Amino acid sequence: SLLQEILSPCDMTSSSYHSLLSLAWPCRLCARLGRRMNMRRWLAVLVCVSLICFYYQHVMLSGPDRPKMRLQLHARNFCPSSNHSSAPPDDLAYWGSPPTTTQHNAVRILLFSSNPGPAQAREITDFLVMNRLKYKLAYSGRNLPDLISLSKGMAKYLVIVFQDIRDFYHMDRWNRELLEKYCRQFNVGVLGFLPSGDEEVKNEAVDDSSTNTSSPFRVSSHMSISSPATGDHPLLRIIKSNLTISGPQTGSQWVRFESLGDGVGKVVSATFDDGKEAPIVIEDQGNSDHIKKIVIGGSKAMHQWYLKIVFLDALHYLSAGEISLPLTRYLLVDIDDIFVGSARLVKSDVTALVDSQNNLSKVIPGFHYNLGFSGKYFLNGNEEEDEADHELIAEADKFWWFPHMWKHIQPHRFSNVSDLTHRMILNKEFAESHSLPVTNRYSVAPHHSGVYPVHHQLYSAWHQVWDISVTSTEEYPNLRPAKRRRGFQHSGISVLPRQTCGLFTKNLHYSDYPGGTERLEESIAGGELFLTLVTNPISIFMTHMPNYCCDRLAPYTFQSLASMVQCHTNLNLKTVSPPELSSTYFKLFPEETQAMWGNPCDDKRHLEIWSETKNCNKLPNFLVIGPQKTGTTALYSFLQMHPNIVSNYPSQETFEEVQFFKGSNYAKGVDWYMDHFPEGNATHHVFEKSATYFDGEQVPARAHRLLPRANIIAVIIPPGQRAYSWYHHMRAHADPTSLKYTFKQVITAGPDSPRALLSLAGRCLEPGKYAQHLDRWLTQYRPRQLHIIDGEEVKYNPVAVMNKLQHFLQISPFFDYNNSLVFDKSKGFFCMKTGEKKKCLGKGKGRKYPPMDQYSKEWLNKYYRKSNEHLEKLLTKLGYSIPTWLTEELAEA
Repeated sequence: SLLQEILSPCDMTSSSYHSLLSLAWPCRLCARLGRRMNMRRWLAVLVCVSLICFYYQHVMLSGPDRPKMRLQLHARNFCPSSNHSSAPPDDLAYWGSPPTTTQHNAVRILLFSSNPGPAQAREITDFLVMNRLKYKLAYSGRNLPDLISLSKGMAKYLVIVFQDIRDFYHMDRWNRELLEKYCRQFNVGVLGFLPSGDEEVKNEAVDDSSTNTSSPFRVSSHMSISSPATGDHPLLRIIKSNLTISGPQTGSQWVRFESLGDGVGKVVSATFDDGKEAPIVIEDQGNSDHIKKIVIGGSKAMHQWYLKIVFLDALHYLSAGEISLPLTRYLLVDIDDIFVGSARLVKSDVTALVDSQNNLSKVIPGFHYNLGFSGKYFLNGNEEEDEADHELIAEADKFWWFPHMWKHIQPHRFSNVSDLTHRMILNKEFAESHSLPVTNRYSVAPHHSGVYPVHHQLYSAWHQVWDISVTSTEEYPNLRPAKRRRGFQHSGISVLPRQTCGLFTKNLHYSDYPGGTERLEESIAGGELFLTLVTNPISIFMTHMPNYCCDRLAPYTFQSLASMVQCHTNLNLKTVSPPELSSTYFKLFPEETQAMWGNPCDDKRHLEIWSETKNCNKLPNFLVIGPQKTGTTALYSFLQMHPNIVSNYPSQETFEEVQFFKGSNYAKGVDWYMDHFPEGNATHHVFEKSATYFDGEQVPARAHRLLPRANIIAVIIPPGQRAYSWYHHMRAHADPTSLKYTFKQVITAGPDSPRALLSLAGRCLEPGKYAQHLDRWLTQYRPRQLHIIDGEEVKYNPVAVMNKLQHFLQISPFFDYNNSLVFDKSKGFFCMKTGEKKKCLGKGKGRKYPPMDQYSKEWLNKYYRKSNEHLEKLLTKLGYSIPTWLTEELAEA
């Protein structure tokens, strides 16, 4: 135990760590000897401690020499300082489309892929996802999708993108005329790529088979280029105008545009392998068809960083600014593990860190390095390194500071909040005694442990000790792909997405960079790091203290990156405090406020930072989703009779229903949900029934995220009957609205009716649109995971229902319900029988209502006609027999 405490600060890759680890066996030997006699035991302990102290002093502290600087790096300067443009105003108030635009946050891009399957357009779709731009994928050669929102009479899409512009020119006449009419009517532009194709062409026009003409330009393919350059075109917004791109341009799959006709102009040009300068990106103003087009040439166009930015600028240009990214980007550079590990700073590194911050603040207003400290390891190096620790404290007010853990131990390893708070208090006392300015209410857990998957003890301790309001992680929803990292809020703390910059704890020297130095340089000059900054409104970059010693890779990287961005784009880089980052982030993406809880057992990394006291066997195998008033309570009771089926524990608020995936309970997290279940195993099936799940708009996605392999059970009855039953259910519970209005008044309530009346009407009518809600579940779950039960059969023939359900769930042993369910004539439904005892559902079940008035019955038949037709088609498609009541209602309608 003592040895583990001493080893906790060690760098596990160092030789001193393994030397100390070798002490484990003599310590065990000493302990065994000590058990025999009391005096010997004390002597054994003394010997162990002496050995540990000796090794700690002479091996760990005076062990391997500190890694030295091999190369003095100087940040790259991508352009003369006089070329730096003045910073535009901060416009980070939107993302994707300005809030003043119509249908803000809707899908506004229609992408045509040349071949079936999204893989053919993957480069384009990946880049759209990276920029959080929503799109719809369609396939060339098929009928056009709906282009106009019929209810609003508005255009659905503002830009039409073709993976291959030839698909536009070769479109069949009918679809081409429809598309052109749509583009002209709503001023929609076309953005297309022109790949080289299989065969080389020289100065050939693109045939326009729809109109028996040809394109207003000619092309030559399979060419090489150098020195691409932007012109002075109004399209260019993020990327600078009149900019020449340096460096080699790989490949011979480029397309040259030539013989440009009237209304066709260059946007980006290049020098080709035959010495000619010509465009690689053009604008066709549409003199013949009055449709504005941007065409980008080359098979590998989306491999080039500058053409990716031109693609973004083209979306802005063609949509008249309605598909747009602002010109401001916020960034924060965290330095984790201050004072931790064996690769430590010396005094000159601290001086270099201050100089780097000063240089960056000249081009990034407000820039501060953000230092995360573990106070336990202050002055834990040799004399030269301890001097650097003192120097960091002396310069403390120049930086921002945030707390790591006191001993850099992962928080998920603490099941007791008091243990966590004690460690944090030690770190806080260290900060106060050394006057560290910890004012941003920001913290990061070692290895992001406890943030996601959520460890509630961490959030509680953060609140109690540091009053933390913001953290960041790279783990939500998953580490990879990085472009899908998102934020969420939980327990009063905002969790922002964190990005890696390609530097990790072992990256000390430039020459040792994984994959070679070219990989780092490429990442800076248009590669992953550059595009991360361009395509994210807020970038929180994770670095570590070792990146600032030795060759000082981090200062080199970020100063070079700032120059790359400033010299090639019109972006305004800015650093603001973590609370300001949080405020801005959730104004941009309010839909991310609630996390989408995933299953920790489905992600190896999540399992590693999830408490060992938790396990996924407490998650249900299947869900009974409702809707309400269809017989789900009876089904729930019948299922519980099976010896190998176990339900959730009852809730004090919602009785037999957990109601996790819909409503306020979802914010309580996965741990809260699992606490409602016993632990399952290979033979016992765990389930829950929450009838509110069926028509919840977000429920299928939430359920699938946590329970992707679960089975889903739905129960349906005549929708009008369900609506009438719900109305009387509310009356029985003394709901004032249902007591005030008749059923007819409720279902026919108009848009100007009181809010309470409209709410009741919605709860009566909406769940009965069965097909619409089942379709939503089928977008998340496979048809073989969904089982639909006729609720009328539950009422009159439950044994057959339960036999089918057992078969569907593949539960054994088979339970014979023939002797366990008996019909009660007085109640009018089946009751459960155990031995000689009979148990029926409560008095609230099986109520008899007065007959529905004829007007309401006819009104409901008409109201549900289309939904019932859709349901009939869906049931037929899924292989179900059509319920008798559905056939009768369709006939009556």
